[in-house]
Amino acid sequence: MFYVVIFIFLITVFLLTRLFALKKEVKNISKQLKIYNDRKTNKKIHMALLDKDVESLGLEINKLIDLYMSENRKRVRFEREQKQAIANISHDLRTPLTSILGYIQMAEEDDVTAAERKELLSIANKRAKRLEMLLKDFFELSIIESTDHQLKSERINLRSITIDVLMSFYDRFYERNMEPTIHIPESDVFIMADESAVTRVIENLISNAISHSDGNIIISLEERDFMVALVVKNDAHSLTEQDVDFMFDRFYRADQSRSGKSTGLGLSIVKSFMEKMNGTIMGQLSDGQLSIVCEWNSVVIKD
Repeated sequence: MFYVVIFIFLITVFLLTRLFALKKEVKNISKQLKIYNDRKTNKKIHMALLDKDVESLGLEINKLIDLYMSENRKRVRFEREQKQAIANISHDLRTPLTSILGYIQMAEEDDVTAAERKELLSIANKRAKRLEMLLKDFFELSIIESTDHQLKSERINLRSITIDVLMSFYDRFYERNMEPTIHIPESDVFIMADESAVTRVIENLISNAISHSDGNIIISLEERDFMVALVVKNDAHSLTEQDVDFMFDRFYRADQSRSGKSTGLGLSIVKSFMEKMNGTIMGQLSDGQLSIVCEWNSVVIKD
């Protein structure tokens, strides 16, 4: 009987000690959470008690902290991008609009000849068309990025589409005195994608290469196992690695992407279309040559 009492006493002491330790650890975790919630530290929860259940609780809390920090970073980045977007849009709209108003005001002057007035109005008309193109690109990008915008998935001949788009750029190549190097397979190449979206992707890539190339342009259509890659290369000695890293970001401003007749949204539209089609796009810079590679992960069907 005596030993039974001693045994019960020891078990009671052990359980009370264990309970006290658990209570102390819970208070410790609670204190650390309070310090974290008060933004006094960014440290994760540290457990002093070696207990499986307590460790599991601490790990789950730390996962929540990681998730919160990740979402918070996304929120901060989104807010920063939105502010930059407003600034960019305001700049892009204000610049041609101010130019249009300026030329119209000059054309309204009494001492302007008929020939000069005609030339001024012609310039204003060109600026207005660029503004119209800019607004269309903004609108198109917002539609593409909308979750409600769905693309078709149909069997299309990528080789045929690429050739048709290249033919439509004949005049622009001729105007720039460019003779692109083209590598296209002899046989047809079929993928599952949206024909209109694929056409827009190719158009924007070629247009971007023509507008910003320092020299040569190379366009290749390559079959890679169960994928198809469209590669557009152009000389771009003025680009940096940072430009390439952010060139698909609609809010990033590189000098090349905001010059001439370009609205600076062409590559953003390409990226959005590729993501909608479950494809991939990436840019590479090597020895002053920019390569943009589009890959369709869809099943390739060959006749």
